[in-house]
Amino acid sequence: MPLAPHRHRFLTSLAHRHRRDAARRQVSSSRERADKLQLPDIVTRALMRPGSYVGWLRELLVTGVCLVCYPFGIGGTTPESPSGASPTPFSALEPDAAPVLLVHGYGHNRSGWTFLARHLRRGGFEHVYSLNYNPLAGDLPGLAWELSRRIDAIREVTGARRVHLVGHSLGGILIRYYVQLLGGEACVDTAITLASPHEGTLAAGLGRSSVLRQLRPGSWVIQALEETARPSPVQWMAYYSNLDALVQPASSAMLRHPALDATNVLVKDHGHLSILLAPGLGRSIAHRLAASGGLSGSDASQSAAEDEFGSPGLRPAAHAEPA
Repeated sequence: MPLAPHRHRFLTSLAHRHRRDAARRQVSSSRERADKLQLPDIVTRALMRPGSYVGWLRELLVTGVCLVCYPFGIGGTTPESPSGASPTPFSALEPDAAPVLLVHGYGHNRSGWTFLARHLRRGGFEHVYSLNYNPLAGDLPGLAWELSRRIDAIREVTGARRVHLVGHSLGGILIRYYVQLLGGEACVDTAITLASPHEGTLAAGLGRSSVLRQLRPGSWVIQALEETARPSPVQWMAYYSNLDALVQPASSAMLRHPALDATNVLVKDHGHLSILLAPGLGRSIAHRLAASGGLSGSDASQSAAEDEFGSPGLRPAAHAEPA
């Protein structure tokens, strides 16, 4: 899918402007970030809640699980199916059952989606795919093009017009870049992000790779996503956590641009990785996709609402603070 000329000019101009202003912003950015984080208040409030200690322990345990499972997710670029055989032709399924593509985060791979993929298949989604990519091999726009090619391949093999996208961490930012800057809004039904730094993250300052630099607050990528957000048929949803050590400030994982009209859901007392295994999250996502047209069913919308806002640990953003 070629990049529209006006979008190419916009991104080029934005990148030049960002480099020109970087030196001028350097001194003030540290002060602004410190004010935005309000670290003493956040730490004090977190330490006063017993749930925080349980959440950090949970995050530590899940990190160990992810490390053990990581080798099993290396390689593998073909569509997954429950039996390991070729996926059922799309025409043989319900006409509204759109394929689902899962996009992992920085430093992870498709092994992180084992439990969510199982929930989706149990919920009736037979076409569940994942994308493996190397964030050290290029920059964020290049990874977004890789996502675009994967989506085109899925649409070709299934015959589907639109797909559902679910992204964790960096994966959610790749989804936004694809939808907003690569014309993906015509190919996406529902886009769900988990612990994705939509407004950048201060933790990205700990690394020097191209992708991490582009995930810092105020980077040209973050600015581009802010300035190109506009209403579209895509339905957006963002799950975020109050104990996410890798998305700072925690509110950055909320999708707050009014043009996107996103639903934000707090997954309380879970960390950056443990959010993937949060109780009720798999059902919530499956119901959300079903309600948006993933599967037919007159009670799908009601089930989604009950699951999103009624499951333990899942709370609508209107009733929760991010930290």
